[in-house]
Amino acid sequence: MRIHFLGTNGWFPSRMGNTVCAAIGWRDRLLVLDAGDGFSKLAPLMAKLRVRKADVFLSHLHLDHAIGLHSLPLMPKGFEIRIFAHKSYLRALKQLIAHPYTATPEEEFAKVKLLPLKTGCNRLPYSVQLLPLKHADPCFGMRFELDGKAVAYCTDTGTCKNISRLANGADLLITECGLLPGSSPNNAWPHLSPEMAAGEAKKAGAHRLILSHFDANKYPSPTLRKRAQKAARKIFPQAIAAEDGMEFEI
Repeated sequence: MRIHFLGTNGWFPSRMGNTVCAAIGWRDRLLVLDAGDGFSKLAPLMAKLRVRKADVFLSHLHLDHAIGLHSLPLMPKGFEIRIFAHKSYLRALKQLIAHPYTATPEEEFAKVKLLPLKTGCNRLPYSVQLLPLKHADPCFGMRFELDGKAVAYCTDTGTCKNISRLANGADLLITECGLLPGSSPNNAWPHLSPEMAAGEAKKAGAHRLILSHFDANKYPSPTLRKRAQKAARKIFPQAIAAEDGMEFEI
């Protein structure tokens, strides 16, 4: 399996890239982690990989994680897109992808379904475990079990027990990196520094850590991302700072 990073910024797009979106290639589909404006790159990626199905998983509906759904009309006819979110978000999600927020083209495009997730284990053709994270608004971390591989995705969160639960022994943990190295926790607006993220990966016994969702205001240059990677590697040597366009084997 290969993971493609289509957007690695948090908050807003910048010269460093688009807002957060990643896609895992699995069998006949892509599993998409959040839908920031990096989501607009998904249709070309699907065409390149010759897949016509995508399962999109939303951690929450802050716009840097969901605004890319405005580009759903780029998906051509014949594509099948399933969008999953916690059941508490489904009503708002239906509004977000309809008028007046998203304009549907007159011509027919991809088949889109909205489906609820519940806290706990959700049985699909693979398993998805969903647990709440520590954030200013409800946000959910995920763990995917795919052909004997485990991938945990925890974004927009401060340190919390559910990161360890989701990432326990995972082949890959993807976390946010919203704070600069050396930052103290902010309980009013919880996010992770590279050291916090590395500590969570080490505590969980994850095999690899990828940092993403870099606050675009705090990380305006590649140099600062490299500093974040260096800080994380002092605690967890298998840490990597993602950039838009990066691909990794899982």
